[in-house]
Amino acid sequence: ILMKLFSIGLSRGVRLFSSSTTNRNNFPQKAGKFNRELLQFLVCPLSKKPLRFDEESNELISDAVEVAYPVLDGIPNLVPQDARMLNPKTDSN
Repeated sequence: ILMKLFSIGLSRGVRLFSSSTTNRNNFPQKAGKFNRELLQFLVCPLSKKPLRFDEESNELISDAVEVAYPVLDGIPNLVPQDARMLNPKTDSN
């Protein structure tokens, strides 16, 4: 599936990395800013609904389950265990 998304992105001219700096293995060292064009391919791994990017917090937000996924050096981290709950419920007895 990932290869299919990658090939679709390349065929549409989507740049997966916004930095042209490469290391000795020809991989980008830092992706820099998040590429918003990736939002057309990314969904929340929990709800399978679209995500939105919050530039202020540098996170991908899933409004469906109120979870925020961090974006580090332009790379989204969609691991549910690394996500942050937006509105944690507290017991007020």
